[in-house]
Amino acid sequence: MRILVPRSLVPAVLAGLVSTAAGAQSAVPTERAAIDLVRDRRTAAFATVAQTLAYAQRVTGGAFRLGGYRVDYRPEAPFARVQICYRLGIDPPTCGLDYRVAVNPAHVEPSDRYDGLTRDLEHGPQAFLRALARDVDLQRQPALLRKIQAALDPYNPYDWR
Repeated sequence: MRILVPRSLVPAVLAGLVSTAAGAQSAVPTERAAIDLVRDRRTAAFATVAQTLAYAQRVTGGAFRLGGYRVDYRPEAPFARVQICYRLGIDPPTCGLDYRVAVNPAHVEPSDRYDGLTRDLEHGPQAFLRALARDVDLQRQPALLRKIQAALDPYNPYDWR
């Protein structure tokens, strides 16, 4: 199917197309917007991520310490990855809580919905505290047992949350 446009209207049509493309917003948020979207995300327990992290810091008495946020952009991805950095017990600091964030429309989701501490964070403050306690208990085990536990964990049929 062909659309015929008179030659006198071609500049106006092209200008309209260019202005529409230039006015379109990117799906990838700025760093501050991405962090704010993650902090304000409501978990299954109707608490925000920021409230859950603050509660965990307060209740654990310093065993869990929030380290900050890190935003990672990949050129081919239509989203930004926000990592929440923390320190737990005697382990070195890590950025183990991952979220994918996009705007236009605003969307936040865990990077791995079915595994790790992010899954427990999504289930609310109590589930997150149980997961932190489980990780601290694993820190007390010898290094060899920790490696064995980490290797066998994907095959464990029980959900210890």
